[in-house]
Amino acid sequence: MSEPNPCPLCGRALYGWIALPPAIGEATIGMPLAADAQSERVIDRCEECGVALEHGREVDLEAEWAAIDRSGGEGAGAIVVPNRASLQAAIGVEGWAGLDRGPGSLLLTPRSLRLLAERTGHAVEAVRTPVSARAQAWMWQTLLNGLTFHPNFAREVRAGRLRPDSARGRFAYAADLVVTVLGAPLIAIVSAPLELIAALARRGGEMTTVPK
Repeated sequence: MSEPNPCPLCGRALYGWIALPPAIGEATIGMPLAADAQSERVIDRCEECGVALEHGREVDLEAEWAAIDRSGGEGAGAIVVPNRASLQAAIGVEGWAGLDRGPGSLLLTPRSLRLLAERTGHAVEAVRTPVSARAQAWMWQTLLNGLTFHPNFAREVRAGRLRPDSARGRFAYAADLVVTVLGAPLIAIVSAPLELIAALARRGGEMTTVPK
């Protein structure tokens, strides 16, 4: 058995976290890491600092810092990134809607964000997880992902990336459309207060801080 790869931030061992499911009709909430030959990507995580990244990926820490340093928008001066230590990430696992929303290749926690700053010669102020419209949308989509065949169905349809002819099947597309339309209001009743509670407990879906 080969030795685990070292974490690029703290040097501890990386262990398998999730295997992104193949393009078949499966619900996505809470699926454990599986040795599935059809899975295209495996995501490792560090149990010490919490960072997660694609297995075997080479990481340029300076490039990662440059990417997150611009994440708050041009001239904003703030860092705004998904929080892998969030409640919604724990609920969704590979069905977490924020999984692919980061500006770089690292999925960061508050601790690993501070480590990234230190490793690149920077520092950040206190990391917060405030309530935000984006985090609310991620929590809503994460919960909805547990009911649909396609991950992030509403987001992908709205962006024009998912259509009936590119779906896993017309039945799956139609079923997801019905579930999304009918279930959206009910899920929002749960997701909105859940994300609010998570943010107050410092486990909101989005982290923000300011470089010193």
